[in-house]
Amino acid sequence: MSWKRHMGFNHIISRFLPTVILASQSTARKDLLISLGCTVISMPTHSDEYHEGSVGKDVVQDLAQKKMESFLSQHPSPTLPVITADTLVSYGSQLLGKPKDSKDAHYYIQLLQGETHSVCSGYSVYLPAFRGKHDVIINGSDEAFVTFHTLTSKDIELYVSGNDWYGAAGAYRIQGLAKSFISNISGDYTTVVGLPIDAISAILS
Repeated sequence: MSWKRHMGFNHIISRFLPTVILASQSTARKDLLISLGCTVISMPTHSDEYHEGSVGKDVVQDLAQKKMESFLSQHPSPTLPVITADTLVSYGSQLLGKPKDSKDAHYYIQLLQGETHSVCSGYSVYLPAFRGKHDVIINGSDEAFVTFHTLTSKDIELYVSGNDWYGAAGAYRIQGLAKSFISNISGDYTTVVGLPIDAISAILS
C-alpha cells in the first residue's frame, strides 16, 4: 500500500495531536508523526517488553498498554497527548521481537525469506482532559502482511553484517536496508513501520 494514501490523514492527526509525547525510542515512529504534521516530544519509558502471549495482535496491544501505564506512573496527568506502541513480527507460531544478536538476526531473516509473515503493531493513545471532559486512553492494534523475496545466503550474510537489524522487530525495518527484500505488503504500510496510522486516525475522527 502506498505511503501517499496516508497524507490524506494529515489534517486528522495534526489537528487532534498537534503536539504529542511519543513514549518510544523509535525514530521511525517519530519521523512518521512528524511527516503527518505533528510536533513530537520523545520520552521513552524503557519499560519491560516481556510477554507470555501467543497471538501477535493481543500481545502488542497489551505491551503498548503496559508502556502507557509505566509512562503515566512516572508522569501523572500529562497535559499533552501521549502515544505508546509496540510491534512484533510473527511467522507460523513464532513471535519475533528484537533480535538479541547477529545470530538471532540471521535466523529471523532466513526464516522470513521467500515467505509471507505478519506484522502486528499495538498502540495506546492518552488524551488529556479538555473543556470539562475527562482524560481518556484509547487502545488497539492492527495487522499487516509482508512477503519477502527469496534471498541467497550471501544476501542474508551481507545484511546481517551491518547494524540495520539492531533493535528492530523481526530483524528488519521496512524503511531501512531490508526494503529491497519486500515483494508485497497487504494492509497498512504504517503498521509495518510500527504505528498504525489508519486505525488511530479512524478513532480520532
